[in-house]
This record gives sequence, structure tokens and C-alpha cells, in this order.
Amino acid sequence: MSTFSTDAFSLEYRPDLGILIGRWLQALPPPELQGTYQAMLSAARKNGNCRFWLLDLRRRPLAGPDLNEWFRDQFSPQVAAALEGPLFTAYLAGPHQRLAAESAEIKLHLRHAATLDSYPLFYDDEAEAMGWLKDQQERAGMQVRDSAPTR
Repeated sequence: MSTFSTDAFSLEYRPDLGILIGRWLQALPPPELQGTYQAMLSAARKNGNCRFWLLDLRRRPLAGPDLNEWFRDQFSPQVAAALEGPLFTAYLAGPHQRLAAESAEIKLHLRHAATLDSYPLFYDDEAEAMGWLKDQQERAGMQVRDSAPTR
């Protein structure tokens, strides 16, 4: 597995939300980018097979054909088997990425992902993305403790 700089990628599990959050802080070459995805899978497994991910792509380019092929053919099947249930991923993309996120290649990727029990959606608003992940948790019958203090 490739390593990566914490200046380039941050990874956090939020137990109060039951969500794994990955944020790319800059562009990375494909081997390092693959390493960030492997690190997410490892963190998900360490945190109860967390199947709800928020991935912030706004500071890096959307993946190219080689990475998309690796993700589709190697990583996605690995995730589906490892997490013992469907993966729900909310991708945050900026306005500068809208054309790429709506491309025919990405639409094909999204259709293929569903065949592997992986459900990715693109958002430009973090609150909406988190809301969708919470809805998916509720539909899956998961109860995440509320972090709000009681009075």
C-alpha cells in the first residue's frame, strides 16, 4: 500500500455520526491516491465496518480513466466484500468539477457501482451530503448516538 502525506489527505472517523470522512487537500499521483482509498477501507474496518463515507474531492481533480478502472475493477469489489454490506458514499465536488461529475464515464461508474452494493452520489453542499448519509443509516436500521448534550 502506498503512503501519503497528511498535508495531502486527512482521514477522520466520527463516532458521533457513524461516518468516515476523507478530504484530499491537494492533487495526488495515482499510486498515492490508491493508498488513500486503502487507508479509508482500513479505517472503516477498524471502526465497525463503517459503510457511510463522506469524501471531499473539491481540492483535487476527479479521477482519470486509469484510477477509475482500478476503483471499479479492484477496489470496489474489495470494499463490498470487506464491509459486509453496501457502501454509501457522498462525494463533495466543487462547481469546477461539475462537468466531470456529470460525464458519461461517471454515470457508467455509478451504474456499475450499484451492481457491487456501492451507492455513490455527488453533492456540492456538505450539509446535504451528510443528510443523505444520515437517511441511509436510518434506512439501514442503524442508530447513531446523538452528540447533542441533554439538559
